[in-house]
Amino acid sequence: MSEKVTFPDGREVDLHEFIAFMYGLSRSDVDVLHLLLESKEKLDADEIADKLKVTKASVSKSLNNLLDKGLIQRDKAEESEKRKGRPSYVYWVDKEKLYLKLEKDLEALATIMKEGLEKHISP
Repeated sequence: MSEKVTFPDGREVDLHEFIAFMYGLSRSDVDVLHLLLESKEKLDADEIADKLKVTKASVSKSLNNLLDKGLIQRDKAEESEKRKGRPSYVYWVDKEKLYLKLEKDLEALATIMKEGLEKHISP
């Protein structure tokens, strides 16, 4: 889990740390996102908790945060996977959608920085 992003001046930062900083993600959020990115199938909260060896409550908090930020997708579980009671969900990452979101958000950030600098140095 250590892909690096290299800045124009040569400094490097871990890709996961960069995404965490950009979206205000916790370490748990990043772990869940990484697992979903690597998974070839949709996973439910129990499966994620089991694979990461953490509590389901911790996973649920991360899933809700990642959903709110538009970084992951959620579908209702198939009827054969459902239990009685609350609806069951599976989670996954639409990689193309995520890549487009990252690109769009980075472009928006560059625009905001440019406008901020222009205001700061305007006479």
